[in-house]
Amino acid sequence: KDGVLLIKVINQSAPDTVDERVMNGRPKNEWQMRENHELALNSAASIGCTTVNLGAADMLAGTPHLVLGLLWQIIKIGLVCNINLQQHPELACLLDEDSGETMRDLLGLSPEELLIKWVNYHLKNAGVAKRIRNFTDDISDSEAYIWLLHQIAPAEDEAKMENPQRITSPSECLDQSDLHRRAEMVLETADVIGARAFVSPGDIVSGNYKLNLAFVANLYNTYPAFHSDKKTLAADLIIEETREEKTFRNWINSLGLKADGKSIPFVNHLYADLANGLVILTIEDTIKPGCVEWKKISKPPYNKLKAEILQRQNCKYAVDYATSPLKLKIVALGGDDIYDQNPTLTLGLVWQLMRAYTANILHSLSADAATQSDMDKYIVNWVQTTLSNAGKQSTVRDFKDKSLSNSLAVIDIIDAIKPKVVDYTLVNLSCTSDSDKYNNAKLAINWGRKIGARIYALPDDIVEVKPK
Repeated sequence: KDGVLLIKVINQSAPDTVDERVMNGRPKNEWQMRENHELALNSAASIGCTTVNLGAADMLAGTPHLVLGLLWQIIKIGLVCNINLQQHPELACLLDEDSGETMRDLLGLSPEELLIKWVNYHLKNAGVAKRIRNFTDDISDSEAYIWLLHQIAPAEDEAKMENPQRITSPSECLDQSDLHRRAEMVLETADVIGARAFVSPGDIVSGNYKLNLAFVANLYNTYPAFHSDKKTLAADLIIEETREEKTFRNWINSLGLKADGKSIPFVNHLYADLANGLVILTIEDTIKPGCVEWKKISKPPYNKLKAEILQRQNCKYAVDYATSPLKLKIVALGGDDIYDQNPTLTLGLVWQLMRAYTANILHSLSADAATQSDMDKYIVNWVQTTLSNAGKQSTVRDFKDKSLSNSLAVIDIIDAIKPKVVDYTLVNLSCTSDSDKYNNAKLAINWGRKIGARIYALPDDIVEVKPK
């Protein structure tokens, strides 16, 4: 209820997201609890959680489905954030070339889909016919789990697992007709290798999707157990996600986008997941409701022979709508660039969309903002006026102003908006080193989130004075 535990869960899943110096460690009243929840919710959004229609009041009230929904998002992000080819090139072992699967296809898979392929990879290596397609019905008989555990177990633990006093072999486990007892035997086996977590026997038998996904993700993170040279191939093809790409991806995920009333899939890979055009079209329709003619848009599942043509057509529509009616400044970008995952041009479009989305928010808050053709100039004028009215000495010329690197102007504007939130004893006023600047930037971002601001920038972006 006081928000402290929620903040610690966020930092467990995404380390260093929240500067805990900023939270109210022992809140004395409901107001301080509310501040903690504002900080937690905006921090959760910054790592890609959807917090639309979820406020501090809901968290204070302890509304069960809302609290559990947010907790699951946070925990899931922590469990699957590294299940990708950027962090684990050895996942290239899962490439099924016999079925015509390409590296582009593999790069576009979600962590859940990669985990299913990973389980099936080990089932194949075990020489059994069992395969899974989900983490519900297909794992409820425990067969996939018992074979998986024996495949991934380190050699020194395998002997323990075969010890009749502790655990039976896979065949003996599967001879057990009682599914609950069989599931318990699976968990006893997992316990031998220190990987019993998240699920109970009942969760396995009932096919609880979330808990079984968490269990398998934990197994993968602990014992991936790959043996192949394909990881070298993957390492040559994969480029690590940049801070800017991660920021835009988290922004998209936090919006809670829906297309034709249905939630769009989580964006795990910025370019791959935007390549069919649907995410971009949904953002455009969010910025200007009704601008997308959905009857013209092709949605999955796609016929394999027509998939590329239909997705390229979606991307063309996305560029057309960006040009008109959204009137974005599109330079040298075509629909094919989105489908072909051109990083520079696609990133440029996403930045324009984020800017247009932000402009919409400003227009809804101020009639003056609606008349401003230059949003940057409007914001800078507002900052200068607010700082001056609060008697602050700091100033900002534009978003390229190098003085922004020490974050003092940002901290002052937060203090001007909501006095007493900023603790200036924590601020390095002289800023003689990069570490001082980084410390100030962390504080500025967290104080901003504490007063209700949705901030996706990272401390490095402020220290390096990234204009976007």
